[in-house]
Amino acid sequence: MSLLVDATVLFVGEINDKLSSVQDELLGRGSKVLNLACSDVSRDYINKQKVNLIVVNYLDERNICDTVLSHLKGEDLSTPIPVFALVADDTTEIQTVLTEGAADYITVNEDLEEIMQKIEAVVEGDTVFSGNSAIDITPIQADVSSKGIKVFAIEDDPLLRNLLSIRMDKSDFPYEFSVDGKDVLPAMKNFNPDVIILDLMLPGRSGFEVLEEIKSDSQLKDTPVIVFSNKDGVDDRRKAKELGANSFYVKAMTDLAELVETIEELVK
Repeated sequence: MSLLVDATVLFVGEINDKLSSVQDELLGRGSKVLNLACSDVSRDYINKQKVNLIVVNYLDERNICDTVLSHLKGEDLSTPIPVFALVADDTTEIQTVLTEGAADYITVNEDLEEIMQKIEAVVEGDTVFSGNSAIDITPIQADVSSKGIKVFAIEDDPLLRNLLSIRMDKSDFPYEFSVDGKDVLPAMKNFNPDVIILDLMLPGRSGFEVLEEIKSDSQLKDTPVIVFSNKDGVDDRRKAKELGANSFYVKAMTDLAELVETIEELVK
C-alpha cells in the first residue's frame, strides 16, 4: 500500500504541467488533491480539510503567491503543515523560499519519482528519514498543554525537526526543540523532559559535550537520552554509551514509529 493513501495535498496557485504530473501521481497513489488560489489560503480551510502537505506555485505566480509562506507561518494551524514550493532551478530563488519557510522545493526539471520520495518522507512521518537542507515552519516550542511523554530534542536539521514534530503531535507527546545545543541546559530544566533526543553533530559544538553536561546536571542526569548520529561508527556508539546514552540511532536508518516505541519503553 502506498504511503500516501488518504493523504490530503493542497496545491496553491496555477497548476502547470509539472504540478499536474505530480497531482496525477498523487491521485494514483490514493491521495486527495485540492486546488486553491493564493488569495484564498486560510487557516480555517487548511484545518477543515485536514491538509497534510501544501504545494505552492512560486514559479508562475510569485507576484501573487509571494506572501503565502509568511501568511502560513503566522497562522495558528491545528498541526504543523510542511510546505513545498515550485521554483526556478536557481540557487538564489531556492534559498529565498527556504529562508521564507518552505520545508522543501520542487523544480520543473526534477525527476517525478524523486519528488514523490520527498513528499512521502514528509507526509508519512513514520518512514525512515535522512537529512535535508530545507528550512522548517514548525515552532521551536510546541503547545505543551497536551498529555503525554515530554520530549526535548536537540537537532539542527530542519527536515528532521519537521518529521519529529509531526510524529510527536500524532503521539500526543509535548515537545520542545533546540536547534544548536548552545546554552541548552536552562531550557531543558525548565521544560523538564521525560526523554531527550540529541544529535551528535551540532553547529559549533559536539553532541558529546552536550551529553556530558546533561549527565553532570543533578536535575537531568537520570533523564533517558536517545542519540542521533549521521554515521554508524563503533567508536561513537562506545563513547555515547560510556557517557550515559540510553539508545543510539543512525539517522538514515531510523524509523519514527520505532523511535516512538523506544521513547515509550524508556519511560516505563
